[in-house]
Amino acid sequence: MGIPKLIYNSDGDSTTLGPFEPPITVDQACRDIEEVVGTAVDVFSNSMGRGDETFSHPTEYGSRFGDGVTEWPEAGSVRWVKRMYDNERALTNQGVNLVELLAERAHARGLQFWPTLRMNDIHEDDSTRFSSFRSEFKKANPELLIGSPYPQRYGYGYPADDFTWAFDFIHEEVRERKIGLILETCERYDVDGFELDFQRGPWYFKDGMEQEGMPLLTDMMRKIREGTKRIAAGKGRPFTLMLRIAPTLAKCEANGIDAPTWIQEELADLFVPMNNTYLDMSAHVKQFVELAKGTSCHIGAGLEHLAKGYGHAGADMLYAAASSYFRQGATFIYLFNYDCHRKNLPVDGPYTPAEIQVLREIHDPALISRRNKCYTVTADVMSRLPEEGGLFPLPFLLHGAGDAARFTIHVGDDIEAARRDGVLNDMWLRVTATDGRGEHVDLSVALNGETLGPGHRAEMPKVTTLTHDGVPARQDDNEVAITLSRTDQAGPVRLEGIELVITYRGAS
Repeated sequence: MGIPKLIYNSDGDSTTLGPFEPPITVDQACRDIEEVVGTAVDVFSNSMGRGDETFSHPTEYGSRFGDGVTEWPEAGSVRWVKRMYDNERALTNQGVNLVELLAERAHARGLQFWPTLRMNDIHEDDSTRFSSFRSEFKKANPELLIGSPYPQRYGYGYPADDFTWAFDFIHEEVRERKIGLILETCERYDVDGFELDFQRGPWYFKDGMEQEGMPLLTDMMRKIREGTKRIAAGKGRPFTLMLRIAPTLAKCEANGIDAPTWIQEELADLFVPMNNTYLDMSAHVKQFVELAKGTSCHIGAGLEHLAKGYGHAGADMLYAAASSYFRQGATFIYLFNYDCHRKNLPVDGPYTPAEIQVLREIHDPALISRRNKCYTVTADVMSRLPEEGGLFPLPFLLHGAGDAARFTIHVGDDIEAARRDGVLNDMWLRVTATDGRGEHVDLSVALNGETLGPGHRAEMPKVTTLTHDGVPARQDDNEVAITLSRTDQAGPVRLEGIELVITYRGAS
């Protein structure tokens, strides 16, 4: 089969079953596949079920979604939860198995079909909206869960109940249950690969138990790898195993994942290091590429359709992230949540022409090389400062005059070649800052050691935006230095956004 160019991860039942009023038709259930026909997508990867233990197909290792549920959320924004249940029952009453249906349709359209398992999907921690995602097995075996206190180290989740329904993988029964589900799916269905998502959510052990649990996860992965190889050999067909993991080696280790061993032992074919949610252009792809040298493993670029602090990630942001990661050695693109975070919401709206263009181009470094780009410094998912436990550079507080901060933006564009070819149009840097009282703030901005001029200043209530054009950006790492020169207030200034934009003549 070779290395895929563009893997499209579907959110699964929320976009397959959720958008449509019951009873759903077979063609409606296959809409997500039909939308990508004629694009560069070559793998349709479908998230199985809801949560990580409730499914819309029969299995020995989980519950049928909706079993035992007596109350459903009534708010209009989550009516899709009940629609998923009603539509799954409608398909079942027609004798349709959803996994079989999607695999058959994907193959008919020339696509590979991979099921995806979110190894610990913590949406079910949200009691107000997603309690129906909790399986009967979890309810009967709370001792197998991480439980309470709620993990705080990742800055993500639903901590209102101070209890997580995430499995604790320290228990052999949990690990064997996951192995059983994965191998059952690969054996039973006509699949070309399987994706294990270790990032939704990213905790697998109680706090402080990650080092003890790390070899247990590695042993689990060895069994999964051995089992999928055996099944593929028995079917006489190629098979691809892919893992979505944390964006840095340090974060992998903090989660209990021994990424170097997994890569060196080739426990999967493809690895995608990326943030658990929202677009992040700071993943250490190059680290993973270096680890993969001398192995058969390939490293991909993981992209999301929303960017925290910057809104919807349009083509310019997605092309920027892809260009940066291609430059670091990524060999394929993986799109996460492209369907459920589409521009036209709710998710039954069609893709925009720009979104379709991305699906046709983003896999090819040459096609996107002269497309407009918007590089960003990543903001924390929960908008926390680094000193508050934030996991990303922004937001950042400048406490008083003379206080400074430095940020790095990795650029994939060959700027000098574009300049020589006469197609480089402009490069500009935009800094967005907020203050508590909306008073005058002066920021000094430098790029790659060169102090920029005053630039264009836009003032809104409590928000200051500085835009500098003609900036000295370069390929690879760019250092942005921001100093608070003067402020008319006593309190700090909060840096919220940093964007480096590169535009080309005649480009979109």
